[in-house]
Amino acid sequence: MQKVSVTAFIHANGKTLVVRRSADDDFLAGYYELPGGKVDFAEDPRLALKRELEEELGLKNCRVLSPYDLFSYVSADGIKQTVDIQFIVKAEDGAAIRLSAEHDDYRWIGREELDNFRFSAEMKNAIAKGFDILMGLDASAEEKS
Repeated sequence: MQKVSVTAFIHANGKTLVVRRSADDDFLAGYYELPGGKVDFAEDPRLALKRELEEELGLKNCRVLSPYDLFSYVSADGIKQTVDIQFIVKAEDGAAIRLSAEHDDYRWIGREELDNFRFSAEMKNAIAKGFDILMGLDASAEEKS
């Protein structure tokens, strides 16, 4: 079985939003991750991400900008493969976060804080790449002005 999921590198003031999976989750309970979720069959990945951000965080006005990375992993039992696509996302300023039951905490973190939280290796790498790209985008914008 194969599944596609999407996650959001939501950035503001040099930080990104991460959420912690609930303690009763059957996969990576207590680990932090970028918010997102499963793409339904025939659903556009960008629309799936907007839907997931509304369901999981209560965020209604997000701009899904562009995909910047992806990773793939196979379940421990070898039955399921997941392909995850990460997107750069801009949230409306001052948007309030309202967590669903899937997560029990959220934090805005900077790149220097990555080692302070439990992430899967793939997720930690994806977040680091998001910061790298964001810093590259910021640097190129400064060069143009």
